[in-house]
Amino acid sequence: MVRHSISIAFGLLAAGCVTSPPPAISDNSGGRELRPARAGINVGSLYFAREQATDGLSRPVNLERLCEVNLARYAVLPVEARQSDVDLSYKLEASGAVSGIKNIFVNLGLNANFVDHFEYKLTNVMDRSISYQEAQTLFDDRAFKQDCSHWRRNISRENWARYQILSIKTGDIVLRRKSDSGASADIKAKIAVAEPQIKASLSRNYNLAVSGQGMVIAVNPIIRE
Repeated sequence: MVRHSISIAFGLLAAGCVTSPPPAISDNSGGRELRPARAGINVGSLYFAREQATDGLSRPVNLERLCEVNLARYAVLPVEARQSDVDLSYKLEASGAVSGIKNIFVNLGLNANFVDHFEYKLTNVMDRSISYQEAQTLFDDRAFKQDCSHWRRNISRENWARYQILSIKTGDIVLRRKSDSGASADIKAKIAVAEPQIKASLSRNYNLAVSGQGMVIAVNPIIRE
């Protein structure tokens, strides 16, 4: 299992700042939703977000690269745990996309619900994590090197949040029609027309990923100063 609950004794960092403990994990995605979901977010590395730092998990976050950390250099091996598929349809309600999908259905003369004819899920799901102690070691060594500290100062001037990633949930995003919906030939034809419109709308209007391999959908961040 991914080590989400870690007992630590809080202390001062070399820079004289106190870090926050890793936050709890939410039920749906396994952490704080990353929006848009994408590949290339790595445990141990440092990112910033154009927001005030928060331990809360309810609001999606868009991370931007600050400092990459090469785990192999520090002999840190992430713990990986295979998980069951994750139903991503909850994202549609949370993002407000349900109304947009309904409009597409209405325009095509369909009286239907998304989940009746489509599946939107994360497959080949993997939780990947490092311990808080490992993250602390990486931060103490990496964050104060010149290439990292220069960018951290720039971010600090904007009062944007700086995070180190303790764990991620990653997998392959799939949005596709259900093959066994039991619909008539006429409805199936309309659903086929609706599919590319729905994918385009979710991507363009709601910043939701509708496909991709090795996509990170959730992160467990630590606030860093």
